[in-house]
Amino acid sequence: MKIIFDQSAFHDHFELLKGSRLSQLTQDGKIIVFHTATFLDETVSMAESARRKLKQQWPFLQSVCNGGWFKPLLFGQPPDLKSVCDEELDGGEKDRNWPLISASHRSNIEAKLTRFLEESEPLPELINTRPIYDQNEQIKKQNKAVRFKLRSEHNLPKDVTFAQYHQANFLDAAWLLIDRPHGFGQMHTLAALDRPEAKFEAWKRDPTKFPHFTAFVGFWIYSLYDAEKNQNSPLDRNWQGDAELLCFLVDVDAVVSSDLRFMKQVGVGGFTFTEL
Repeated sequence: MKIIFDQSAFHDHFELLKGSRLSQLTQDGKIIVFHTATFLDETVSMAESARRKLKQQWPFLQSVCNGGWFKPLLFGQPPDLKSVCDEELDGGEKDRNWPLISASHRSNIEAKLTRFLEESEPLPELINTRPIYDQNEQIKKQNKAVRFKLRSEHNLPKDVTFAQYHQANFLDAAWLLIDRPHGFGQMHTLAALDRPEAKFEAWKRDPTKFPHFTAFVGFWIYSLYDAEKNQNSPLDRNWQGDAELLCFLVDVDAVVSSDLRFMKQVGVGGFTFTEL
């Protein structure tokens, strides 16, 4: 069984997980654990607010990760580390370990974080990734404003199902992400792509060949549908991070989370995602 974690699974249940059979099951290869960039970003961000907790968790998180680290879904660090969606849309040949980052890159980051927690040297990644973190926070604010505006317009017929809404917006949403990644409601998602028309046509011919990108398109559409449909519910500010994590259900069997608000009962691309 292949699994990934939402960081919430460790907030109040770390000792339970540490004392469980998880370590033995990963050692025996009966459970394969992968870490996503979203999970790692949320984990490393604890260094500023909960360093002691991070120091307790980090050795365990390293030890159970016997599958590898997935590349970032949307925000890579080109040219050395492109995002999964960028690579998918580029259409190049993938090695057998794709979409995992290289073992050497993982080992390098793990060693730096370990030394940082031992207080022997600083962690430049915390400083270097701060602009990306700030950009993500700005994106969340902008996207919330887009969904709030959409909600206020009251254009969604009451009887429209998500399946109908998804079908009606599927192509347009993908085109906006590919052709104008900075343009839709000022929402930045993918890096600027060359030959957008050709990439869109390739995707349109067979979206199943672009499983991660297609899954994200579906989650994006769902975030808009949810904003319009559920007028009395608060807008989910963290939908994008949740979506980036859930898109890796393309590669694994389950996401482990203890967040009661974690994208409950979302059906996208043939999958039904519920809180585990």
